[in-house]
Amino acid sequence: MPIIDSQVHSYEANTPKRPWHNVPNWPDHVTGDEMVAAMDSVGVDGAVFISAFSLYQYDASYAVEVQRAHPAGSRSSSRWTRMILRSPRSSPTGRSGRHSRRAHHAD
Repeated sequence: MPIIDSQVHSYEANTPKRPWHNVPNWPDHVTGDEMVAAMDSVGVDGAVFISAFSLYQYDASYAVEVQRAHPAGSRSSSRWTRMILRSPRSSPTGRSGRHSRRAHHAD
């Protein structure tokens, strides 16, 4: 039976190329390659990969890069990995639907 992690986040170090919106008390980076290696080391076959919203807000470009490097069905080390990208959906206002409703109700 495959083991699937229901939520993982990968992110680069905070740099001018891809600056963080907030600086949380997290490790300096957990790249996509590092995440896949960690998954391999504990026997996780796949994961639902979610863009780190608190770091990147609505910019899912790093998540897209990671997903392209580790697509569903790709081989990493000796395990099959599935990096399924989930990121916030933008509304016409540039906010996710959930946040938009909150803002609407606050008016």
